[in-house]
Amino acid sequence: MYVLDTNAFYYAAGISECTYDVEKLRELIKNNDAFLSTTSLFEFLVKYQNDIKTVREGGKYLCENRIKLASNILNPFPKYFVNDLTNISERQLQLICSEILDNKIDIESRFTAWLFNVCLFSGYYFVVMSEGTEPCDYCYSAMEKVYKMFTAVVLDVFREQYADGYKTDNCENYIRNSFYNLLAFVLEKGIPFIEKAKTVTSDEEFGNMDIWFPADEYTELSKNIALKLQRKTSTAYLHGLAVTYWKHNNDPELKKHISKLKSIFDKKIGYPALQDYCYDMMVNILVHGAALRKNDLLDAIILCNLQDGHQLLTYDNGVIKRMEQRKSEYKKYAESLTIIAQLKS
Repeated sequence: MYVLDTNAFYYAAGISECTYDVEKLRELIKNNDAFLSTTSLFEFLVKYQNDIKTVREGGKYLCENRIKLASNILNPFPKYFVNDLTNISERQLQLICSEILDNKIDIESRFTAWLFNVCLFSGYYFVVMSEGTEPCDYCYSAMEKVYKMFTAVVLDVFREQYADGYKTDNCENYIRNSFYNLLAFVLEKGIPFIEKAKTVTSDEEFGNMDIWFPADEYTELSKNIALKLQRKTSTAYLHGLAVTYWKHNNDPELKKHISKLKSIFDKKIGYPALQDYCYDMMVNILVHGAALRKNDLLDAIILCNLQDGHQLLTYDNGVIKRMEQRKSEYKKYAESLTIIAQLKS
């Protein structure tokens, strides 16, 4: 059975144009069993919630080609969902999209918050170990306090950002900028406490912050970090902290650090495709200073639908690259790439 990703569905249904010969794709769908996951369906309905004509055209294509809809465990069917999108009313569409958005905001903000917290923890930890020697316990105490203070609100912040982002024409870019801005803020505000705590020598001193870290000194250090962050993205700044860490701690390319973080993700997330997404995104941010790619999360959720005997149909170069990198691990990826190459030839 073939699984259509979002862009393959758009191309096959004529919703978007493709530079490849889409007749090959349409013929394959026509003569075989195929399904669309709720993850792709949700993207389609949210994107075109104010264009009911396109929604009906997409529904007509699904119906005429007997394309099944498969509920992804992370994106279940809404309460008010109607199978017949061909004749859906404006009222029905808005009810469905309201539920869909609640689900998307919840799931996507959770994964984004997890990645953000890993970045924040790593940034603070790199500062703690920046000299390559074990610092005093007060440094770790300062790190723990500022980390917990900020992470307590991260999920709520991203839920708000996603709600706002989906009101724009480019939620991907909106969330990326939100990620940059929030990370810059918490690095700027937290790092000075950690650095200064390295100089504390007693419980009595640590208990009176006005003594070991006067407000004017904190303001000055925070301002210096803010100026540095204005000249680069916050993930690039984080990468700079990582470079200093690995030079002084015999941890080239953060292999030891990332290995520990990966074990945390693997325990939290029971789906290999999502574990891979979190790991790849974490490596790209920490090792390369890359930007958050929110849409890659949706691709990973779609890949969760692949079972033995399923092949994914996609023209998305990012998804194809992801499958290429792991085709030796997952037979279904290698099989999908063979079919995709035939469609693109």
